[in-house]
Amino acid sequence: MDAALEDEIRTQLAANRDRTGPPQGAVEVPPIPSGRYCDQEFAALERDRVWRRSWLYAGHLSQLPEQGSYLTTDRSGSPIVVVRGEDDVVRAFYNSCRHRAAPVVRDECGTARRLTCQYHSWSYGLSGELRAVPDSRNFVDLDESELGLVPVRCEVWEGFVFVNEDPAAVPLETYLGPLTEQMREVDGTRLRWIARQHHHVAANWKVVVDAFSEVYHIRTVHPDNAALLYDDSTVTVAMLPNGHSRLSVAVRPELLGVMDPSPAADNPSVGALWRETSTSFGWFPNVVASLDTGAFPLLCIWPVDTGHADLVLEWFAPDWGDGEMPEEHAVRVTLFETVMAQDTANLGAIQRSVESPGARPFRIGWHERLVHHFHRAVDLAIGPEDVPDGLAVSDTLDRFVDPA
Repeated sequence: MDAALEDEIRTQLAANRDRTGPPQGAVEVPPIPSGRYCDQEFAALERDRVWRRSWLYAGHLSQLPEQGSYLTTDRSGSPIVVVRGEDDVVRAFYNSCRHRAAPVVRDECGTARRLTCQYHSWSYGLSGELRAVPDSRNFVDLDESELGLVPVRCEVWEGFVFVNEDPAAVPLETYLGPLTEQMREVDGTRLRWIARQHHHVAANWKVVVDAFSEVYHIRTVHPDNAALLYDDSTVTVAMLPNGHSRLSVAVRPELLGVMDPSPAADNPSVGALWRETSTSFGWFPNVVASLDTGAFPLLCIWPVDTGHADLVLEWFAPDWGDGEMPEEHAVRVTLFETVMAQDTANLGAIQRSVESPGARPFRIGWHERLVHHFHRAVDLAIGPEDVPDGLAVSDTLDRFVDPA
């Protein structure tokens, strides 16, 4: 991260700790209509314009370690396979045979020399080209060169693999904007994927994203862990272009270094600011990257239906070289389950409330403005003119978004 930006964040952390009222320049944050969390028309627009037109996290290069390694995802609503080719290029395709649409891989991940449909055995090369058609003599004028797997946009940034079903989408690095520099010191190409934790939540996906867009709740929800470690009065946030965000909260001075990993488990590329704070980045639409010097999770929030979501934690750790993974990485993964159990305990009740006759717009504070920023980005992805009546959020905070 740029040294000038680090200094600015430290200044803001200190100023927030000392202030007794809203900071200079703060404005009232417009309310969030509660119907956004349960309206079926709104959810349909999200499926089409958010999930099928955004860059979505799909995996990491460490999960595709060799030629022929593949993983699958259907989180955008479409079945997709991501595969490392014989040229080591990572590509994505719809996981759908061109014959009669059966999947060309069925496992969640694996390694294959070819992608072969298990229905009629049409097979494809790792670059998506059709390689073999059993009993091809029965097909009239079959042009195999025109029957490759249908490609999906796929790009890699710092080892993180993204897919996008929109052929006209801007390049990934353009989409990520300032995140590409502000997050670079994590050195994602030297990370390893180590674990996955899954929580099924009885709440709309946006309720879950909201929960990880602020730290206002930590004294109440996490009194025995996060509240002891972090001083939530210091919270400093930035609304970044394209719906992305950054949030930093200072470690209490007396606890600095307590949670630092051992040298064997540490990421030496991470600078001082990340060791003095908890700094997380929001990747619109659905990832909160809680970066750290040791093992850390990407919190990936995926819609299931209007009232349910999957919270999937994809855990990473700095590459430790040969030998067994340092035990402290596994300990962090296990300890975090307690924090997640506390976070998810409220979410189902919130969903029941927004679906009730008592639902009213949410009145949120300046320190929670990333919640509004996220919802405004959802509206911009849908197209503000197409948001159902009464469900749009205001554009009042647009002037506070950092430049691209």
